[in-house]
Amino acid sequence: TAHTHTESGAAAAQMISQFFILTSRGDPIVSKDYRGDVVRGTAEIFFRKLKSWPSGEPPPIFSVEGIHFIHIKRNGLLFVCTTKFNVPPTMVVELLNRLANIFKDYCGVLTEESIRVNFVLIYELLDEAIDFGYAQCTSTESLKSYVYNEPVAVQPADDTASFGLDLQRRSVPSSAPNKPLTLRFQDQKDRKNEIFLDMLERLTCLFGPNGSVLRAEIDGSIQMKSFLQGAPDLSLGLNEDLIIGKGRAMYGLMLDDCNFHECVNLSDFERSRTLVLRPPDGEFTVMNYRITGQFQNALPFRTSCTFEDVPSPGRTDLIVTVHADLPHKCHATNITVRINLPKAISSCGNELMGPNQSVEFKKEEKVAFWKIAKLDGAVTTYVRLKLMCSEDDQRMLRHDMGNISLEFEVPMYVCSGLNIRFLHVTERGRNYVPFRWVRYITHSDSYVFRTR
Repeated sequence: TAHTHTESGAAAAQMISQFFILTSRGDPIVSKDYRGDVVRGTAEIFFRKLKSWPSGEPPPIFSVEGIHFIHIKRNGLLFVCTTKFNVPPTMVVELLNRLANIFKDYCGVLTEESIRVNFVLIYELLDEAIDFGYAQCTSTESLKSYVYNEPVAVQPADDTASFGLDLQRRSVPSSAPNKPLTLRFQDQKDRKNEIFLDMLERLTCLFGPNGSVLRAEIDGSIQMKSFLQGAPDLSLGLNEDLIIGKGRAMYGLMLDDCNFHECVNLSDFERSRTLVLRPPDGEFTVMNYRITGQFQNALPFRTSCTFEDVPSPGRTDLIVTVHADLPHKCHATNITVRINLPKAISSCGNELMGPNQSVEFKKEEKVAFWKIAKLDGAVTTYVRLKLMCSEDDQRMLRHDMGNISLEFEVPMYVCSGLNIRFLHVTERGRNYVPFRWVRYITHSDSYVFRTR
């Protein structure tokens, strides 16, 4: 039935027309048309434009023939909204992020398989979260009263990272918190009071040719997911020497700025650096923080490159070295070293030092990707790249060398020095002995070494 009324300009500026989820292949697995005012086939139009974007990665917002496409990418899946109206773009990006979080809370994991097997639940959530294009309810806790379909649990892929800091067991697999939030276990022995805490830090670093740090920044967050029964109170203790705001003291752990979830009570924070909260259902961010400049712990990697002349005509060897500045007990995983090579080279061979390493050379881009599955702390490894070019270009190779950048993940290590002193769970009139899991993870956001 056609709607005969027309929305006011202010209201129209807050509505979306369609929502869909695409796989990395462009297959739509969820599609919802809220208003019928946009042509069909928009998913195909979006994906074709995405793949043909001239400069590689497209922006999160672009327009095609009067249709605005707004998207985010999570776990290899594309979450997309379309609209014909001039909506606030950050509002729609926030809506997409909240929808992705809701699906993860209810399905346990956010994968193509979990969405396919729970498609009835996904559509029920979409019906409650958005009405005729207007966002209505995007809180996991509030949606519990309106959603009746049970999730189908999907076993996530194995992960080597683990949680720690529990009184009774040392660690559990990192997939442990990935069970659906609302799954009602039939077997009573499966009912565990568990709380999962992640301290995540993303590093942005720029190094000069001599190895000096030109820029260093941490974007950190403390994420929580609760499987606690009842309504317990949590006390979360941070470093006692924590200082908020640059230049306020000469010592201690200094955060440039931070913000907290609305459920956090800060009455004891100034005195004892303790956060008191009653966690809502679902996964949420307890605290965001930012640090620039010097950090208490070392940056995880140093790298260098040297050229070697060899007797063979037209060949020059490039040796790239990576050193893990981590404690002996730590290790880094999923390391990818992107080496931007001189444009004059015609081919690139390689000689690897250690096991579980590989090199992929992309001739069109003149880029070598050196992948290291795992590197232990205080260990140095290197790769020898055998570059071939004409003898005329050989002299200019050193001057045409590009930057080297790293992507990596370091479990159970953070550069900031921020740590969880304690995590207490209490509920009045109840003997509460939960399982408490705390995990520290450092990721690279932008970790770049200049070579000249």
